[in-house]
Amino acid sequence: MKKIGILLTMLSLFGCGYHFATVKDSLPGGVKSVFIPTFQNRTKESGIENMFTSALRNEFIKSKAIQVLDRDQAEGEIVGKVMVLSLEATSHQEKNLEERGTKILAREYSASVTVEVSLIRNKDQKVLWSRSLSDSRRYSSAEDLLVNETKQREAFDKIAVYMMEQVHDQMFEDF
Repeated sequence: MKKIGILLTMLSLFGCGYHFATVKDSLPGGVKSVFIPTFQNRTKESGIENMFTSALRNEFIKSKAIQVLDRDQAEGEIVGKVMVLSLEATSHQEKNLEERGTKILAREYSASVTVEVSLIRNKDQKVLWSRSLSDSRRYSSAEDLLVNETKQREAFDKIAVYMMEQVHDQMFEDF
């Protein structure tokens, strides 16, 4: 019993190596509230800008570190652009399509996206933070066109969520 008491005392004195990181309550430039307009879409993929905008808004709302407000009330604005979007078949297979003969079909695709995101202070339009990020996800192909489109959208959605988590975290860390 005495050994347990000594062990607990030593642990409380020296502690373990873990500690909580300080949570910042502002972005670069001391910005404590932001407006997040719809991303610009520089690709041919209709609606992709909405995925990224929603993912970024959700990250900031979820974290509660700063407020997401209307443009006229916010200290800063986080603007984004979906710059590049690509789909590439990464794996193929031969398939006998009876009346059409043997064809080579894609088995797997890689979806890739590049975005640019900037934090701009509203009072003087100064760019306080800016990054270009890229990510990709693979997904398997299906013979059904609707299933393929659903898998493609899911891949883009996963990319958007992951990348906007990175944007959120980097804004707070990269002063």
